[in-house]
Amino acid sequence: MLGSLEVVGIAILAGFFVSKLIFRIKIPSVAAYVLIGVLLGQSVLNVFHADMINSVGVINDIALGLIAFIIGGELRWTQLKSLGKSIFFIVFFEAFGAFAFVTFLVQIIFKQWELSLMLGAIASATAPAATVMVIREMRAEGKFTQTLLSVVAIDDGIALLIYSFASAIAKVLIVKTDHFSVHGVLLSAFSEIIFSILIGVVAGYILSFLIKRFSNRKESYILTIGTLFVVVGLANHLGYSSLLANLALGVVIVNNLPNFSRRIFSLLDDLTPPIFIAFFVTAGAHLRLDLIPQIWWLAIVYTIARIIGKLLGASLGASLSNADSSIKKYMGFGLISQVGVAIGLALVVSREFYGLGEAGHHFANIIINLLLTTTIFTEIVGPILTRYALIKSGDAKVQL
Repeated sequence: MLGSLEVVGIAILAGFFVSKLIFRIKIPSVAAYVLIGVLLGQSVLNVFHADMINSVGVINDIALGLIAFIIGGELRWTQLKSLGKSIFFIVFFEAFGAFAFVTFLVQIIFKQWELSLMLGAIASATAPAATVMVIREMRAEGKFTQTLLSVVAIDDGIALLIYSFASAIAKVLIVKTDHFSVHGVLLSAFSEIIFSILIGVVAGYILSFLIKRFSNRKESYILTIGTLFVVVGLANHLGYSSLLANLALGVVIVNNLPNFSRRIFSLLDDLTPPIFIAFFVTAGAHLRLDLIPQIWWLAIVYTIARIIGKLLGASLGASLSNADSSIKKYMGFGLISQVGVAIGLALVVSREFYGLGEAGHHFANIIINLLLTTTIFTEIVGPILTRYALIKSGDAKVQL
């Protein structure tokens, strides 16, 4: 039986080589990692069976912490102020549009509020990596492109907030306590969000103080990684959201130490790829093909509702803020890709809900398998629609 280190090593090497092989067919690297994970997982070759996947949970925690920290690093107050109101209108309506459409359509058809809320929350997230890849391929530049980049940068932060609120409600619904009350659920959700953010903010200011005392690049990097690990562990130990905590940590660092943050995030770009490869490959290994016949109808409903929510929400937000006509017509097409944070949230569901008895275990299996299944579709269709939007907006310099 393979140990956890062998699993991580094989995941990194397999993900790297397979992504190189399929790069020519324009499938994003992240989708390639998920696909090789499916191949190595319990449903195909069974190189990584369930016990092995569970043994590398710490890699998932680290990767999720880094993803949230990097998202927080995109939220610079000065830059956000300069973007104008249209960005915030678009982000708000496209994120909550996807949340609302998925939540209510799933609820109408399947009548499970916990499932509806969680899928709605995850639906609000967008994949920035795939969008950025297409923009670079097409050498796109202009107002539409800048707006699109700004929207996807802010979008995942909103998605994490929505998820934290929805998960608190879903847990109560699954446990089915006799003392259920709307007031209690709302209080639990808000307290989780507030204390998660508080952990990150306090850690951020402590880290800022230490970095000012130890300005050496290597020492600063050590302090940052050590703090990030502590925040992940502390939030998990206390039952709060490590994603929100590290998002807050990133926001504090990027705004409190702007010059240092550029160096640290540049260094993370060089050092995190092996961790992310292992994360996405082992995530793909969770897919159980035997469950697909049970969830295919749900997957179709989820995908269609999410696309409609993103398209209509982005158009409505752009219209209300009097954005350019190209932004009104085509912005939503650039927001369809979904991986990264979405898969991360699915794995958070598996960790948080597995301990809630048989119902929680079944619930977590449905969520992660549905997200892995739909991700393969969105990571193929999403970049195609993003290319379409960039061409129609007139920003694309290369016509692929």
